[in-house]
Amino acid sequence: MTNQKIIVVLGTLATLGAVMGVLADVLSAWSPHENRMTTAFSVDLENIAGLYVGKPRWTYVAGNYIGLYFIPLHTLGFFLVFQAVKPASELWSRIFLVLAVYLTSIGVALHGSLAFVGDMIQSGDAGLIRGMRDYWQPWAYSVVTGYAAVSLLLLVLILTGRSLYPRWGAIYSPIGLVAISGFAIALLPESMNGLKTFLALTGLNLPLAILFAVTTRELARHTDLQISV
Repeated sequence: MTNQKIIVVLGTLATLGAVMGVLADVLSAWSPHENRMTTAFSVDLENIAGLYVGKPRWTYVAGNYIGLYFIPLHTLGFFLVFQAVKPASELWSRIFLVLAVYLTSIGVALHGSLAFVGDMIQSGDAGLIRGMRDYWQPWAYSVVTGYAAVSLLLLVLILTGRSLYPRWGAIYSPIGLVAISGFAIALLPESMNGLKTFLALTGLNLPLAILFAVTTRELARHTDLQISV
């Protein structure tokens, strides 16, 4: 199999994993009810608790399984992103890859906890919810903080101008797209609460789906590219 075919196969699988991650986000927590999520980084339990009011249990159980089995495919996408930024810096691109893969495993575990979070919230047991918040909330913030750090590192590598991305690729970098979605959430009227919630909930997986698809296209254009670790 040629390098180009390997790139397309890996990129397709990675993009599929991210798109299914978006579906998992929607099934796990989306609701048209008013919520307090202002960005993808607003993961206080109080911000998402309202989304589970009246939410059918089968949806967040299904989202749990979809996330567990598809989000690990993100690692393939990060491997391709690593290939794209390696010309900018061998050292920092490797650090990016290690951190991104490590963070993916933590994120998959967090997503797999959402079904239990939903059950606890719907139980209405204040003591149980309070106890769950004490361990779940720091976990959630460690994931979004790690996501922000990895995304900022990628942004810096893109802005050097030495990667295979154009400098304006900063716009479709994860942190760039999270910023854009944050502005959209702030500007959209309350009558579009469903869309605002969608942008907030999918604000980690949706940017990755776009990044992986664009990366696959960029790498496929370089016919002389040699994939390496």
